[in-house]
Amino acid sequence: MRMQGDRLVGTATGGPCAFEPDTEVLSGEFQDNVLVGQVLLCQTGPHCEPQVRQPALVVFNPEDGVMTALFRLKEGCRSPVLKNDTLLLLRPLSREAEALEPARPAAATAVASSDGAGSSAALVAAGLGRQAEVSSLEEGQRQLLAGNAAVALRHFELALQKDPRNASAVVGLGASQLALNDVARAVKTLEAGRALGRADVHLWLAYAYQREGSRARSREALRKAFEMGWTPAGRTSEAVAEQALREELKDIEALIQQQRARKRGPVRAPAGAGNTTP
Repeated sequence: MRMQGDRLVGTATGGPCAFEPDTEVLSGEFQDNVLVGQVLLCQTGPHCEPQVRQPALVVFNPEDGVMTALFRLKEGCRSPVLKNDTLLLLRPLSREAEALEPARPAAATAVASSDGAGSSAALVAAGLGRQAEVSSLEEGQRQLLAGNAAVALRHFELALQKDPRNASAVVGLGASQLALNDVARAVKTLEAGRALGRADVHLWLAYAYQREGSRARSREALRKAFEMGWTPAGRTSEAVAEQALREELKDIEALIQQQRARKRGPVRAPAGAGNTTP
């Protein structure tokens, strides 16, 4: 990858698509951490063009250098460079991997830009890109924490296509829908996940009910989360819901403590000299 003025350009040779030497496969300009540009894909299938250049929004995570983009191919078309014919995933090669694989096909030579060394473009240009095996669930969680709820939502949907009973994906999908203000759909998603037996599903359902304006149902869902063992712990992945429910959390924690105290019964002081207890 290299910078050409304000544009990032990536070239590839060989690889699953058997591209000719120095074929331009990626180009675009950064808007914050999103590369707005085009990606060249190879395709197989009846009535499918062998190569197609598609517009793309490529999300860059500056923490780990991973780049992701989602595509929707024409019906019947497949691409060997896309995971599940949907996801393009690129990450930097480590120095050790570069040393072990100096002649790896489809790797693009990196040239760092002297301008804007701290920018997303410069960070991307500082590493080598290749496809990586990262699960849809993991990428969804990463994108959600980075504030890219729309991208995260699609990854969680892919995870649930593989495993409809993946509670973490249900939580992620519901949280993404809430972040996108799709409250009604988030309620349906999380209600459907109640049978999975995860306390955090009920936590996020409590938040969804609160956003919906159903305070009684919100408190009941939060009580259920506590009964299943959930406790506030300042987890980054739950910060939004925990902060929004802070008043209800105080009330329910106090109520649970009262219930536990009643179950224990009154504490009798030990008998002894000077003790007035009969």
